Amino acid sequence: MGHDFERQRSETAWVLDDLAAKRDLPPVADFDFFLIPGVRAEPADALIRALHAAGYAAVANEDVGDVTVPVHGVTVSLNAIWAHERPIAEIGLFLGYRPDGWGFMDATGVNEM
Repeated sequence: MGHDFERQRSETAWVLDDLAAKRDLPPVADFDFFLIPGVRAEPADALIRALHAAGYAAVANEDVGDVTVPVHGVTVSLNAIWAHERPIAEIGLFLGYRPDGWGFMDATGVNEM
């Protein structure tokens, strides 16, 4: 059975709507996308190399066993998040990892003096 990207996108939309109902969201944020290994996952360094080849930084979290993909300065909107979430998930799935959500920190004014 293949991965259900429509469901994943719907879940992202739901999370954004839920967060927006509870608090003001920043216009721009630094996101971390998470990938967790499946039973037959390639080694984390193979995933990290593939993500780097696609233009993404990535780091393996040895303690937890997942891989974090940070993306800076993302507009906090469904389309902007999905523009990164889907390709990161596709690369992960190809190498035996599954997407495990994302988190973000407000990046508004980070570089202001």
